Amino acid sequence: MPDNQNRINTIIRSCKLISRMYKADPKVPRSHVLYLQMLADYYTSLLSAKKQKGFVAAHTIFFPVEILYAMDITPMHTELTAWMTALFTGSCEDLLARSSATGLAAEICSPYRVLNGALYSEALPSPDVVLWTNLICDNAVKGGDIIMHKTGCPGYFLDCPNSQTEKENDYLKQEVLDLITFLENKSGHKMDWNKLSDSIAVISRQIDLFRQINDLRKCVPSPFPPQDFLKLFTVDCLLAGQSQVTEYLTLARQELIEERDRLKGDTSVERFRIMNIGMPPVLLLGTIEKFSKEYNAVSVSDPFFCQWGEGQLNFSSPLEAILDKIKLNPVMTMYGPMDNRVVNMVIDSAIQYKVDGAIYYAHIGCRQSSALIKLIKDKLNEINIPVLILDSDIIDVTITPEAELQKKLRQFYELLEDRR
Repeated sequence: MPDNQNRINTIIRSCKLISRMYKADPKVPRSHVLYLQMLADYYTSLLSAKKQKGFVAAHTIFFPVEILYAMDITPMHTELTAWMTALFTGSCEDLLARSSATGLAAEICSPYRVLNGALYSEALPSPDVVLWTNLICDNAVKGGDIIMHKTGCPGYFLDCPNSQTEKENDYLKQEVLDLITFLENKSGHKMDWNKLSDSIAVISRQIDLFRQINDLRKCVPSPFPPQDFLKLFTVDCLLAGQSQVTEYLTLARQELIEERDRLKGDTSVERFRIMNIGMPPVLLLGTIEKFSKEYNAVSVSDPFFCQWGEGQLNFSSPLEAILDKIKLNPVMTMYGPMDNRVVNMVIDSAIQYKVDGAIYYAHIGCRQSSALIKLIKDKLNEINIPVLILDSDIIDVTITPEAELQKKLRQFYELLEDRR
C-alpha cells in the first residue's frame, strides 16, 4: 500500500498530533487525551497486523467484536474506519468519486461508499476475512458482499433473528458457534473461552459505567460536553471488553462528577437541553459544537447510543452473554417489526433528561432511522418538545452544505429561545 495513499497512517498521525496539543492544555479533560491514544493504538495494531502477516477481520457495525479479541484476531470496523478516515483527513471526496465510478449509487450509506472507494484506491488495508450482520443496518447486509467482491477474501454473514423467542435464540447461538468455527478454520486461531469470559466480565463493568455516565447527564446543569456521546459510541464499537475502555470510562465519569460539582447551581451555563437522534455529519461536528456553545445548548440524551437496557451479562456463560449483550443494545429497538419499544425509549429519555428540544440527524443513507422520523417527531411534539429534522449525511457534505446546516441550527435555537 503506497504510504501517500494510506489513510490509516493519516488517522494515527492526526490522533497523536492532537493528543500532544491536548496534553499541553490543562483545560482539556484528560479523558480526551486517552480517547485519542486508544484510537491511535487501535489503528497502529491494524497496520502492524498487516505488516507482520497477522490475521485481520473486517466487520460491520454492531458485530460482537469481543469474539475477535478472544481469538487474537485483529479487527477493522468498516463503518467507523470510514468515519475516522473522513474526520481525520478532512475530506473523502476522492474516495466517494472512486466509489461512484464503480457503480455505487449516492443513495447508498456513505461509509460504505467511502469504504468501497478506499479499497479500490488501496487507501485502506485489505482484510483476510469479512464478517457482517443484519444488526441493524440493511446497508451492512450488503456491505460484506462489496468487500468480498473487491478483495476476494472469504466472509461470514451472522444472521440475527428479529425476535427473541427460545427457538430464535437457539438459532442465533448456533450462528455464533458456526462463526467461531469459520474463524478458527480461516485464521488458525482457536477460541479462548476463558479469555472471552474475562472479556464479558469487563464489558459488564463497562456497561455499568455507561449507565453511570448517562445518569450524570441528567444533572441540571449537565456536565456533559456537547458531542462526547460520539466518543462513548466509538470506544464501545471498536474496543468493547478492552481494559483501556474501562480506564477511559472511569476517567470520564470522574471528570463529569468534578464538573457537576463545579457547576452546581450555576444556571448560566445551560440554556437548552438537547436530545440527539441519529448520527451527525462528522465533517460538520465543529459547526454543530460552535452553535451548541453559542446558545449554551448541552447534549443530555442520545437514546440509540450507549443507553443500555436493563440486565446484566453472565460472564460464566460467555456464549449466552454475547446474545444477551445484543438484546441490551439500545439500537435493537429499531430492529425487526415495529412496536412501542422505540417510541417509549425516546419519550422516556426525553422526560427523564428534561429535554428542551431534539435534533434528528436524518442520514439519507439510513433506511432504519429515517423511517422513524414522523413517528418520533409526532410523539415528541405531543409532550411539547420541538424537533429539528436535519437532512444530512454522515460523511458526504454535499447532501447538507455547511451554510444550510448553520441556517437550520440557528433557526431551531431561536425557536427554542422564543418558547422561553
